[in-house]
This record gives sequence, structure tokens and C-alpha cells, in this order.
Amino acid sequence: MKILHYTQYVFGIGHLFRSMAIDRALAPLTVDLVTGGAGVPIPMPDNVRHHAMPAIRMDENYGSVLAVDGELEDTWREREAMLLDLFRSLEPDVLLIEMFPFGRRVFARELLPLLKFNRELPRPATTLCSVRDILVEKKDQAKFEKRVLGWLNPWFDGVLVHSDPGLIRLDLTFSRVADIACPVWYTGYVAEGPTLPDKAAAREALGLPADGTVILASAGSGTIIRDLLDPIMEASILLAQRLPHKLLMFTGPNAPLEERRHLEECSRAHPDAVVREFTPRFPDHVLACDLSVSRGGYNTTMNLLACGARGLMHPYGHDREQRMRLEALSALGHVGLLQDHDLEPSRLAGVMERALREQHGPLGRLRLQGDAESADIIRRLAAARP
Repeated sequence: MKILHYTQYVFGIGHLFRSMAIDRALAPLTVDLVTGGAGVPIPMPDNVRHHAMPAIRMDENYGSVLAVDGELEDTWREREAMLLDLFRSLEPDVLLIEMFPFGRRVFARELLPLLKFNRELPRPATTLCSVRDILVEKKDQAKFEKRVLGWLNPWFDGVLVHSDPGLIRLDLTFSRVADIACPVWYTGYVAEGPTLPDKAAAREALGLPADGTVILASAGSGTIIRDLLDPIMEASILLAQRLPHKLLMFTGPNAPLEERRHLEECSRAHPDAVVREFTPRFPDHVLACDLSVSRGGYNTTMNLLACGARGLMHPYGHDREQRMRLEALSALGHVGLLQDHDLEPSRLAGVMERALREQHGPLGRLRLQGDAESADIIRRLAAARP
């Protein structure tokens, strides 16, 4: 079975992590993963052959795309040619496309020619869309949904929704699910868990003290961090005066160097704080901590749930996706939702202290094996390909 997987991240890197988790679950099958974002220091799964297209990213205002290197028009031409050449050479059984056409509209420029070429083959690849639980809010929702169906119904054979329908269904942010012509499968959430069995093993492996309180702070890819990590650092310094603890802070690989240095300078006032850029073992750090304070992106949230860890999460800006998911999970007691006013350092120190001292009861069960369930569906469809 041959699988070609396309994923494009333009701001954070959660889409890449989710794609890699699904590819890892497909082992021992080899997956050809095509990415189109800026390079990040993440080791690929052993069963993945990585094909990096010339990178495209969003500008700081999330209004237009830019080439990471060179001219944008040249980059578009190179990407489209590379994608078609790779498809022709591989002749995949399954073409898995992350997000599009529910998102990444600008990348229709390179994806529609690929989808059209595939459909004109005597034996086209089974084409699947891989999408998260909540879609980005649109100004003209009716126009958006019409466009999605206009691309989805002719070119795709199925949709994998990485959600637990008992918590969030696709029709929460896409009202025309009934008009989707192909099957829609709910896979459960793609939740990468730790590599170690328990907190004691994680602390030993990571060189953390066996006893004592550990707080983990993170901001996803780190594209925007100051609004969150600065208050956490200040709150942790205040909290350390009455509740000694170790603070592990990860800024993310996209964090500006000057902001990381600023946090390192601030950490000198903390008796036991460490500021780092990135770790490929983030779920193990989540398992090792007593409290995680973070942004509310899909992957970070699922890491927290997979580890059964205690967490406080703040949705990015006015991001409806993060807020909707966190509100649903908060109502079930899975996470603590931080509002903007909670980020005042002295108030945040109190919120963190209460979260550490409170007893937490058992949590409701969620489907968190979305990587394995997705892999099972992909294998089955590949085997049944006419």
C-alpha cells in the first residue's frame, strides 16, 4: 500500500504534529509526507519519507501568504510541479490531504490540479480529507460552505474528523454536513501520549526531582508568546515565595530570539526556573508535571488529556476554535479555562496555587485514539481500492 500525505502549516505547527501522529500509527507502512511550511526541528517517524516543498507561511497579520525564500510566484510554480511529479512517481493508493477544502483555501492553487489529475486516472487514488473538530469562523459562512462542498464532493472519497462526536461534532461549525456526498468518519481525537508509563518514570528520564512541585509552561509553536509566558513567569516568581516549585518553560521553535532572552533574564528572579526553546518529548514533560499552564491549541490540549495531567489553558486571542473546545472540556472538568483577566500576575499566581492544591475527581472518558482509528480506516480503504 502506498500513501501520499499532504499537510500545510502556516502559523503554528499543530497540523504537522497531528499528521505525523497518524503517519506513525500507519507503521510498518511507509508514508510519503509532503509538507509546505517552514522547517522545524522535529524528527520524523521512522516509517515516513519526508518531502519538503519550498516553504510558504502567513504574514504576521494572517492576511496573506509569503514565500519563506525567494519570490512567491516562483515558489508556487515549483510547489505545483513538485506535487504532481511526486504523485506521478508514487502512484499512491491513498491521497490524504490535511484540512483542505475545509481550510487552506489559498492552497487550492496547487491542490486542485492534483485532485483533477487524480480523478482523470483509470484507477484514481482514494482521496481523503483529514480535519480537526472545529473549523475557523468565516465572515460569510454560507459562501464558505458552498465552496467547500463544490471542491469536496467531486474530488474526495471520505472525510476523517479528528473529534469525539460526544463532545464536538463537525456540524457545530459546518452546518451542511448532510450535503457531504462522501462518508464522514469520526476518528476520536488525535492525542499523542507519553512514551513513559508514569510520572515517576518521566521525572527520572527527564532529570527532574522525584519529589517537589513541577509547573510546565508552554505557548505552542511560539509565534506569539509575550501575552502568555510573561505573566506566567511573573506569577511563578510570586508563587515560589509561598509554594516552592520548579518551572519548566518552553517558548516554542518559532519564538523570537529576543523574547526568549527576555524570559531568560526574568527567570533570574526565580529560584528554580528553566527557559528552553523546544522539546520533542513534550508529552513526557506533561506527564512529569503537577500543573501545565499553556495555550489551548488542539495538540497541546490533547497531550494534556492523553497524560491525564492537570492543566490551565488560555485560548489564543479571539480564536473561536480554541475557546469553543476549551469551554466544552472545562464544563466536563478536564481543564481549567483561563480568561484574559486571569493573566494578571498576582491573580494568576492564586489560580495556579488553587489548581495545585485542589483535589480533582475522575474525568469523563473521551475518544483519544484518533491516530490509530484514522490509520485503521486508511488501511481498510487502501486494501479495498478497486
